[in-house]
Amino acid sequence: MQAFIRKFVSGTASRTQSAPSRRSALNAAEIPASSSASTSNSGSAVAMATVTRVPQRHLRGGHSLHVSKPTWWLESRFHFSFADYWDPVRQNFGVLRVLNDDLVKAGAGFGAHPHRDAEIFSYVVSGQLSHADSMGNKEALPRGCVQYMSAGTGVVHSIRGLQFTCEEMNEGSETCRFLQLWITPDRRGHDPQYGSSTYGKSDRHNRLLQILGGTGSPPAWPHTVNLQSIRLHQDANIFVSESDPGTRFDVSLGPNRQAYLICIEGGLHANDVQLDARDGARIVGSESGPSPLTLEAGALGAHFLVVEMAKSADR
Repeated sequence: MQAFIRKFVSGTASRTQSAPSRRSALNAAEIPASSSASTSNSGSAVAMATVTRVPQRHLRGGHSLHVSKPTWWLESRFHFSFADYWDPVRQNFGVLRVLNDDLVKAGAGFGAHPHRDAEIFSYVVSGQLSHADSMGNKEALPRGCVQYMSAGTGVVHSIRGLQFTCEEMNEGSETCRFLQLWITPDRRGHDPQYGSSTYGKSDRHNRLLQILGGTGSPPAWPHTVNLQSIRLHQDANIFVSESDPGTRFDVSLGPNRQAYLICIEGGLHANDVQLDARDGARIVGSESGPSPLTLEAGALGAHFLVVEMAKSADR
């Protein structure tokens, strides 16, 4: 199925709230699982991208993803400080400020709440995600689709997990799982806007589908496709893939670039660092030249998302 932008409008909102500010660097390794090997290209050594695993659960008592306080309708795993969770070494990774892995029960969701000066997008993993905001946008999106909102000068919106029904499953319901990510914009005060893209599995199957682009040029990675990605107000590029076991992508980070990777489902290796379902990884390239990065799907296949961005001093 070809991707398309469903709508893209601008407007204003009366109630606003700024995105959380970045207060400190992610300067501590989550666990000693980094990869900094080297390879040879025409006789010269090339430094591989450094990969540091961020596990969703640490069996040896170390850092793991924070799980939100239990409620009947919501379970969230926070990759960075969010809401009432505060960790001084987990504030951001470059311009990536929030990455929440949310499970929302059918018929429930987040009520109307304000945002300001944040590039916010959601990637639907299962179920349906509906969106409504003060600009008049309202829709429901299924698996593999993207919802984007640039809060800019301010917007009020709500998100709900809907009951999944059809003629064959009239009495059934399904929890909605989605990733919510916030990117710090390149400046304050952009006009609010909303957009969404609809994709089929074939769009991301065994290739890197770019679902959002930014102010800079995307990396020239092999096996990528850009059907019609939404544009962020920041130098960042977001890719997803749903790959069969053994599928391999040989890419590289450009000079002064970095990436954050989340294994959504299945498992994969990133430069020989194993990632299981819901694990994240901080990936850092060198300052001088391309840093090779190999992503290979494991025995169960791999559904993963990559945020590629400029390297920043406060990473």
